[in-house]
Amino acid sequence: MSNTILKLKDIEKTFILKNQHLSILKKVNIEVKEGDFSVIMGPSGSGKSTLLNLMGLLDSPSEGSICLNQLFTTELNERSRAKLRSEFIGFIYQEFNLLPNLDVLNNVTLPLLIHKNISKKEREERAKELLNLVGLSHRITHFPRSLSGGEKQRVAIARSLINNPKLILADEPTGNVDEANEIKIIELFKKLSSSGVGIVIVTHNPIFTKYSDHFYTMRSGILQEDTV
Repeated sequence: MSNTILKLKDIEKTFILKNQHLSILKKVNIEVKEGDFSVIMGPSGSGKSTLLNLMGLLDSPSEGSICLNQLFTTELNERSRAKLRSEFIGFIYQEFNLLPNLDVLNNVTLPLLIHKNISKKEREERAKELLNLVGLSHRITHFPRSLSGGEKQRVAIARSLINNPKLILADEPTGNVDEANEIKIIELFKKLSSSGVGIVIVTHNPIFTKYSDHFYTMRSGILQEDTV
């Protein structure tokens, strides 16, 4: 059986603005296999975030196909795509997206609430394991306002892992952390990829190229794999 988690083939994304067709992505092809650590860099406005949203099934392409876990997602309705997202994909956002009225533990367990077959005890045990993994077991009762940028990002990483995803998509995951936490986060990503999780990171930070298995640049909607 193929170890390919995600495959995008001949992806195009076009928007219509003031009766003009704006081509954001042009014939993009990318494949992510188990354990791949892939990094995508490029200038602002080149289409990186649009591509990440398509990879995460948050949007649909204008042309081309997206295959996740050997299922062609462009043929699925939104409810089915949402189910796939919850089962196979973990998201890490630059701005953390933590809920301010929930403590660390409940922020991490949040994605599991839609799974009615998982008890509260199981959710919390899983969250505590992940918070220990990212070095925040002492912060489970704290609220986001009392955390540093690095701590918030590590909470976001723990949350992204709560569903045991096969694929993690990260948008500037070290954009708001200091150098010491940056290295910790990168080392955690490498540990995850070594365990078989596919990692795709969109970033402006060149440090990631030292750690990646696959390095891509995007310019004007065209994705190209480069040698590191």
